[in-house]
Amino acid sequence: MIITEPTAGRGALQSWTSIDWPAVERNVRGLQERIFRASQNGEPAKVKNLQKLLVRSSSAKLLAIRKATQINRGKRTPGIDGVVCHVPPRRLAMFRKGLSLKGYRPKPVRRVYIPKGDGKERPLGIPTMLDRVMQALVKLALEPEWEPRFEANSYGFRPGRCTMDAIEALHRTLSKPGSSQWVLDADIAKCFDRIDHAALLARLPVFTNTIRRWLKAGVVELGALDPTTMGTPQGGIISPLLANIALDGMERLFGAERADGRHITPCLRRGSNRGINLVRYADDFVVTAPSREVLEGYVIPRLTEFLAGRGLELSQAKTRIVHIDDGFDFLGFNLRHFPNGKLLVRPQKEKVALHRRRLSAFFRSNRQLPTAEVIKQLSPVIRGWCNYYRYAGAKRTFGVLDHHVWQITYKWAKRRHPRKNRRWVVNHYYGVDQGRGWDLWDGRNRLARHNETRVSRFVKVRGKASPFDPSLRDYWEDRRTRRLVREASHFHRVHLLQRQAGRCAACKAVFDPDLEQGGNTNVVVRRDSVTGDTTRVLVHRWCRPGRTPRSTSYALADA
Repeated sequence: MIITEPTAGRGALQSWTSIDWPAVERNVRGLQERIFRASQNGEPAKVKNLQKLLVRSSSAKLLAIRKATQINRGKRTPGIDGVVCHVPPRRLAMFRKGLSLKGYRPKPVRRVYIPKGDGKERPLGIPTMLDRVMQALVKLALEPEWEPRFEANSYGFRPGRCTMDAIEALHRTLSKPGSSQWVLDADIAKCFDRIDHAALLARLPVFTNTIRRWLKAGVVELGALDPTTMGTPQGGIISPLLANIALDGMERLFGAERADGRHITPCLRRGSNRGINLVRYADDFVVTAPSREVLEGYVIPRLTEFLAGRGLELSQAKTRIVHIDDGFDFLGFNLRHFPNGKLLVRPQKEKVALHRRRLSAFFRSNRQLPTAEVIKQLSPVIRGWCNYYRYAGAKRTFGVLDHHVWQITYKWAKRRHPRKNRRWVVNHYYGVDQGRGWDLWDGRNRLARHNETRVSRFVKVRGKASPFDPSLRDYWEDRRTRRLVREASHFHRVHLLQRQAGRCAACKAVFDPDLEQGGNTNVVVRRDSVTGDTTRVLVHRWCRPGRTPRSTSYALADA
């Protein structure tokens, strides 16, 4: 396949809304697939040439700008220069500057802190908007090179893979008869902050100078510039990929691959590696082994040596050895082998308790909020939490949470009308007499319920399959379509997805299930300019017309 682009691409582009995004994505994906094949076939010179061609491509630059300034969740968070590109003219001006790596010098990152679940704070480094665009551009070129190299059981921050792939891999490993029963639940201490720069750059044959400048750019905190001698800044678009590159090879320590790259199941491995399996999600990983002695005498020393070569070490506080009968927590789930012989995956108790506290805190802080606004704000939160745990044994948990929601909503409603009797409150807020049940109701919509979410088994990604592999296009298209339909919150969204062939009605680009989580799709009204007829369509949140985020109806131009 030959990829061509007009030589006068920057000058010919008149407006941001006139960009043909399906064509842009096809051009970029075509080059990425060629990089993937060259890397898979062991052709480093060809990989390097294609990567340089990609970063000079107008399509790649447009897509990088869109990812950093429209799609990324931190698009409205400025760096040290205070600049954000939240309007199309600024995005277009950035594209017309050229975005060349030649002579490019990044600026220091801005240090901010966000709270962690244990009460501590996590440091984030916020690059400038231009640096984020350049990182997204380099990531488009680096990712397809490393995808065929990454190990089969590496799931964190990789395209087409998610937390449930890691959980399902562990379930398959631990539930088989005669499988290993001892588990090393490990965590790397301050992984992103302590990665050795020299060890990381030694693994990168291309874009080395640019990545070195990002790593050495420094951190600005309270007006003071501090140099960075190690680590990658959390908050950078390319940081998760760099962390995966640094940690690649951990699973191969225990004979997980043949010389041709094919995966070897734990029961077929030889010597000390027999029965050992490692599943990694970013810097969190789990190792299963036949005995505690194997973990203490063989696995931990090898992991310690591997991490020391990258400037890292295991966290003493978060690393522990447990038996599967006692259970362990991983990525918000609890895996435990019960006496009846079943291995169950359930939501972690701490995560359930945290969800309950957040629901209660919402009603305490919004005692005078209108019912319709409560439903509008809280329903996406409930659906999002349930979609994360829908593939675990969570049916009973969902029922318990629905009972908790009823208790706090009734208490909230009764407090608003202390002089009204119980019958009036339940009819006014729940519509029991109208057959609406016991869900909070505003006369038109009702609050989402936890147990509306159907619990099912997750279909794990196949081996080392990658979305950049051109021979697996049908496989990935089927996974994308099924996941979009399965995680749609309403049946009318399923109908719109099928009618629109899984594409946005505004930009015509395909919906990505990983990006659509958290309410990134909106149903809006499109009004025909000639007949005045209106139809409901599904669009990306960033493609939604108008500047008022809370509006519900807009007139879309005919696509």
